[in-house]
Amino acid sequence: NILKENLKALNKQFHSTNLENQLLKNQQSTLVTEKAELIKKNETAKAHLKSLLERIENIKDYGKD
Repeated sequence: NILKENLKALNKQFHSTNLENQLLKNQQSTLVTEKAELIKKNETAKAHLKSLLERIENIKDYGKD
């Protein structure tokens, strides 16, 4: 009888751990996707900033002639 109760408790813990594991995998997947999106936005912002800085330099250089 004690063995049966222990098996029930173990089974319950197993299912609980499986559920937690699945939730953590889903969370990790979401975070990986968000990270990729942020990296892409960061690269876009860097390119835009570089372009703006080049335009400013061109404006400065234009008056030097």
